[in-house]
Amino acid sequence: MTTIVILAFGTRGDVAPLTGLATRLRDDLGVRVAIAAQQPYEQLIIDAGLDYRQLPGDTEQSTRDSTYGQAMVDGEKLRPSKQALAGMRDDLAGVGEAMATAAADADLLLCEGPVGSLLGWHVAEVADIPSAALFLQPSTPTGDFAPPALGTRSFGRWGNRTAWTMAAAGEKLFTPLIDDLRATLGLPKQSRRAYQHRRADTWPQLHGISSHVIPRPADWPTHAHLTGYWWPTETADYTPPAALVEFLDDGPPPIYIGLGSTATTHGDRLSHIFADALAKTGHRGIIHRGWANLHGNNAPHIHAIDDVPHNWLLPKTAAAVHHCGAGTTAATLRAAIPSVAIPGIMDQPFWAHRLHQLGVSPPPLRRTTLTADDLAAAITTATTDPAYTDHARSISELLRAENGELAASRIIEQLLADGG
Repeated sequence: MTTIVILAFGTRGDVAPLTGLATRLRDDLGVRVAIAAQQPYEQLIIDAGLDYRQLPGDTEQSTRDSTYGQAMVDGEKLRPSKQALAGMRDDLAGVGEAMATAAADADLLLCEGPVGSLLGWHVAEVADIPSAALFLQPSTPTGDFAPPALGTRSFGRWGNRTAWTMAAAGEKLFTPLIDDLRATLGLPKQSRRAYQHRRADTWPQLHGISSHVIPRPADWPTHAHLTGYWWPTETADYTPPAALVEFLDDGPPPIYIGLGSTATTHGDRLSHIFADALAKTGHRGIIHRGWANLHGNNAPHIHAIDDVPHNWLLPKTAAAVHHCGAGTTAATLRAAIPSVAIPGIMDQPFWAHRLHQLGVSPPPLRRTTLTADDLAAAITTATTDPAYTDHARSISELLRAENGELAASRIIEQLLADGG
């Protein structure tokens, strides 16, 4: 049987959307699909009826153990030291080799995210099989905007493209790692610029993003695709915790609050801010504990939860206060609810800015300077101005008319046919 292996090194937000794409590939193409990820996501993958293959490490724990990583998450301004940069490289030691093991029987390799594309390209080369990159953020250079990880500022069309070039040069940090991986795999040594150019010029890139949220840039090459969102596999027999159901039934729709895979050390301080803001607005709240270890401050108007499927919970809420990770951003849009954006790092400010542009969120709030008064004011605006809900409902209808998994499946089917 034809086997597709998806390499997904990262957080739950990297892995969960791939379960929906993978099950679509399995069912449409009649293939075996395996997802290689870190051990914390094994059950998530198995529950979706997919094969699980292990990659080393624990992103949550490594973030907590790294002083520099923790400072980044908490939004501190600092320049990375040589030791911190070496640590970032060391965190990926052995990952490429584990990817090669996971892909040993693959007929096609799909490489998700920055790490998957960084290492998976070389794994696919040694296996001599068709492959493609999968992204949940815009990752193909364009003049329309700068790389999402650089924030929200536009430098003009020429300046934006220059910013993409400069961002690509950051891969130099990982050159020793790539050289070691290529040597281990028996591949000839190759300059960074050589394989970067080959990737950029020829490698199919599938972005699991809706064109209604980010219009496809006109200057993207033909091998860069915008398919529409990929949604986590939905479990038909999902049974929510009884206490959560009771809380939802006991009053008006609450505000959802969550920071997802944000391993901040300031979870307790933020929890108190969230509780105070809800009290000021008179809203009830559901707080997702997540990597920030948030809590409800023992307040009767707040219910704390662990992971609950967004597609089940969010439509039952009045609005969402969140970090603007790619998956959570998509889920709030699908649920047709307004957002209050409190982004942190990487692509989160980009998505927060986009939510505001779409008219579904008030101006984003900086998490590092967040106050209960500012958050309360934003929640009140998002829930009392009908324009936010109207825009959210309009976008939700557009998203429901799309089928990102189907669009991606057709592209991947062609890759298999061309490679066969």
